[in-house]
Amino acid sequence: MVTRVYPCFTKWHSIFYVNNKKIVPVDLYNLLTYEALAYWIMGDGTRSKKGLILQTQSFTLKEVVFIINILIYKFNLKCSIYMQRGLPTIYIHTNSMQEIIPLIKPYFCNSMLYKLNLSE
Repeated sequence: MVTRVYPCFTKWHSIFYVNNKKIVPVDLYNLLTYEALAYWIMGDGTRSKKGLILQTQSFTLKEVVFIINILIYKFNLKCSIYMQRGLPTIYIHTNSMQEIIPLIKPYFCNSMLYKLNLSE
């Protein structure tokens, strides 16, 4: 069996992995768009009450603080660090979710809309 390799994924792998370890690129501010945030939430987002948790346990606390600063300054999201089993995750508060949903929802697959708590 042969695994296909797509050049577009190779590019992203080289940006987000160094020596096969996931990293937060220094230019994340420029890379993170509403579309990218939507994909991130679909992949690593967990709904929590009416807010959302981004599963960032593979990153250091310093990297998570860096990501939160980007979410605050670029998207005006109210975020906080929530420790799960001693590892940092990002909690996006309810009010921020209500403001950002119209901007990220167009990029969501129908099967992932439940992560946005739209029915509640």
